[in-house]
Amino acid sequence: MKDHLDRSAPARATVHPASLTQSRLIKGRHAPGGPPAQIVGTHLLIRGALDVDRLRDALIELVRRHTILRTNYAFAESGEVLAIIHPGEGPNVFTIAPATGMSDEDEIRKHVCDALEGATHRFTAPDRHTMLQAILIPHTPGVHSLLLVIDHIAIDERSRAVLQRDLAALYADRSEDLGEPCPYDSSAVRNTFPSIEDSPEILDLLTPLPPRLLTNLETETALPVVTEGLLGPEISARMGAAARRLGCTRFIIHVTALLWALKQFSGVDDVSLVTAVDTRVRPQDFDTVGFFQNLILLRSRSPRSAGLQRTFEECRTLVRDSLRRRDYPIASLIAHAAEKREGGTCRSPLYQVVLAYAREDVDLHWTLDGVDVRTVEIDHPQAAIELLIFVTESPSDTNTLLIGAADVLGADDLQRLLSLWRDTVGELTRDGSTLPVGAQAE
Repeated sequence: MKDHLDRSAPARATVHPASLTQSRLIKGRHAPGGPPAQIVGTHLLIRGALDVDRLRDALIELVRRHTILRTNYAFAESGEVLAIIHPGEGPNVFTIAPATGMSDEDEIRKHVCDALEGATHRFTAPDRHTMLQAILIPHTPGVHSLLLVIDHIAIDERSRAVLQRDLAALYADRSEDLGEPCPYDSSAVRNTFPSIEDSPEILDLLTPLPPRLLTNLETETALPVVTEGLLGPEISARMGAAARRLGCTRFIIHVTALLWALKQFSGVDDVSLVTAVDTRVRPQDFDTVGFFQNLILLRSRSPRSAGLQRTFEECRTLVRDSLRRRDYPIASLIAHAAEKREGGTCRSPLYQVVLAYAREDVDLHWTLDGVDVRTVEIDHPQAAIELLIFVTESPSDTNTLLIGAADVLGADDLQRLLSLWRDTVGELTRDGSTLPVGAQAE
């Protein structure tokens, strides 16, 4: 009888200390002026005979498979952030919205963007515990939108690929194709680091603080200015050979080009940006859903008068050095900058430019058996930073997307910066070229 009672008793949540990365994100949301929720929204436009019951079951099982999707966070009396893992998938993982009757894709996109804003409140409710919310929006017969909203603390690029693979298999009723999931283990993530004062390389990187290249973004909300362009298949095709010739990665070529373009654009020799890097170490972490990213600061101080060659050599070294300390918490650098920065207010005391670099082969794409699924771009409601630059490589071309804050940058500014970046990539990848040592600075 005792065993029977134990088995029938409801399962309880488990509590453990959050990792340093998780704590940073949670504390940031509770800081004055911090965002109440940080979410990743994906809009999938589905055409065909969608099996709604199978989709519901697949999404519920997806949440059951991955503990991070059943975790929420609370503060202990000491101020420590605690992770609370719930045993079940929780309420409202999957909801069906009223049919819209829409057929125009622009109207559908706007409607889903509005739905995304409305879903944000689900991620600020104190009693919620599901990190994934799926909203199915019927439009006309055979046409649906699936809005997937995931807390940023539970997903990065590699995690998205795991979720894409799992959802496709679960919807197709091929769960036997999936192995046992690897749960996110915060205790396996490095959580102790020396202070900046005891880290000479980082202290040197911050001394003096990076100059402000752009007007500070001070408002809580800022309208975005967006410019998009392709590098061109001819230049993209030369990237691999250029990387081998220059003894670097494609990422280093893009970083060099962007930092050089920023030097030309701003007329300043000392330029910097931050970019996200993966901090996974253990083999099993590469198949684990969770947030394993940190920001690293890349700062070039070589003079423009020394030419592109000097900046390239500097970037090749600084990227390699930064990757060696990729897990050093960016929050410590930001806190150091906030303490040292004097005068004025700004959205971030450390950086104004963010580079988001991705290779398309990381993305497995969202698929559902028997229907056509296409990802629809979600509009950017506001600019989160002075300048956000997306560089996405694919086998056919390289796409660049620049999102600037309207209070700081205009469309002409973004077009000029994009042109400078494209010209620099062309110079770096030109067949048999020798990088100019003494290029004339603008």
